[in-house]
Amino acid sequence: MKTQTIMRHLINVASRSAIFVALMLGLVHASPVGVVAAEGGGFRAGEIVIKLNPLAGATVDDINATYQTTTLKSLAPADGIYLLQTPPGKDAQILAETIELDLRLSFVELNFLGQAPEADPRGISRWGGMDAAPYSSQYAADLLGLAQAQVISRGAGVVVAVIDTGAQLDHPALAASFTAARHDFIDGDDVPDDVFSGLDGDGDGVADEAAGHGTHVAGIVHLVAPEAQIMPLRVLDTDGNGDVFTVAEAIMYAIHNGANVINLSLGTPSKSDMLKEVIRTATRNGVVVVAAAGNLNSKEPQYPAANECALSVTAVGPGSIKSDFANFSGGVDFAAPGESIYSTFPKDGYAWWSGTSMAAPFVAGQAALIHSAAPGLNVREIALLMGGVAHSLDKLNPQFDGQLGQGQADIGASLERLFTNPLPASNRGLMGLSCVQ
Repeated sequence: MKTQTIMRHLINVASRSAIFVALMLGLVHASPVGVVAAEGGGFRAGEIVIKLNPLAGATVDDINATYQTTTLKSLAPADGIYLLQTPPGKDAQILAETIELDLRLSFVELNFLGQAPEADPRGISRWGGMDAAPYSSQYAADLLGLAQAQVISRGAGVVVAVIDTGAQLDHPALAASFTAARHDFIDGDDVPDDVFSGLDGDGDGVADEAAGHGTHVAGIVHLVAPEAQIMPLRVLDTDGNGDVFTVAEAIMYAIHNGANVINLSLGTPSKSDMLKEVIRTATRNGVVVVAAAGNLNSKEPQYPAANECALSVTAVGPGSIKSDFANFSGGVDFAAPGESIYSTFPKDGYAWWSGTSMAAPFVAGQAALIHSAAPGLNVREIALLMGGVAHSLDKLNPQFDGQLGQGQADIGASLERLFTNPLPASNRGLMGLSCVQ
């Protein structure tokens, strides 16, 4: 059996080598063999992402010499991941399909586009003014048991990276919580301000529909874990749009600058090997990654939420009924309140907003509280603890049986569980051991 496996591998390698040589000689036409297609999400024109095969010994300069590409950025030079610009007049998708056959590479993909799920003219925020009172007294706090949890932990000593549209850095409710480590990956500076541009950058008839998104998300983290620090990292513009390479850059920045939890209230329908790899890197470095499941009321996977090593969060309303916009699938891990959430907003104010982007930071905040109270737990143990106390939503949502994850998060019970019961050995569908080993 072992000999047969080795022979199949050698035949596969030989076949790929022959096809690659034929392609380079122009003897056959390129076809998409294993290249991750855009799947409706779109991609940056003229850009591809590669990872060098560490066993091949090639450099990025070797790849550029072969394909007349140019290095734009390196994500993790030690891991051989690069963003390349295609030569003039060369279609990125066609080039990616050709390069995929090159045995010097572990993967090649397009630089897929992504966005905040609420980056839609129908899903914009509603201004709440300067009144802070509803912020701490909203239904979500009671539904999740925040008061009960915060008797045990308030998140001290934990850093939560919010990878989003930035944040209002001087917001009265948040300013003291922001870390010195911060970055704007769009403007290329260390001032990730969440501001209104007044421009309709995506041509959908609404300017700045996602402005304030990061400030709102950061406020939800702060509501749950008021003593945690928040690392603001800007990867989305004011219309809520960005790309996966920029998101991956921010994840790597968060890992290397002390984040314990990462919140990703953004997504793309395009499956990215690069995002999968950097999220696995995060979890193996002890960082909990939480992502919004998406607002399409669909089973279609959204990434990074659909990655095995990320915790995918969908949304429910006050009655624990799945929100009409919220995605559902066997890949969802948790549900949390996501309807009419009141949180911080630019111009020193507050706003209501609905979406799975609002649900995810409740779970990110929960992970922060647990990490603060029990810093010895690894990422998978934190996930199992959270899953062990979540409330099944199957009876309340029979049409979504088995598609709302472990159920509704119970932040209070998860903190109490630390001191009363051992961790569960496993839970249906939660991350595997490969995410932490």
